[in-house]
Amino acid sequence: MAKEHKVTLQEQREFIFAIYGDDFCGCNREEKSSLEEIENAIADCKMMLQEAIERSDKAETAYWRKALQENKVCRRELLSA
Repeated sequence: MAKEHKVTLQEQREFIFAIYGDDFCGCNREEKSSLEEIENAIADCKMMLQEAIERSDKAETAYWRKALQENKVCRRELLSA
């Protein structure tokens, strides 16, 4: 019996960036993001998280929770700078 492949966080990010582009989650880029970009990324992550929860997809739910938290940290860092 073949073992199921577990998708890594990096693979998930690459997939999301391929679909939505590199600016989907503002915190994942090298250059600084504006507060508006980060707020939009947070809203997008919340939307995707809700959709993953509704589908009961645990792996995707975990990914979007992590992405949401990363963007919230970016917002907090930007506001405290």
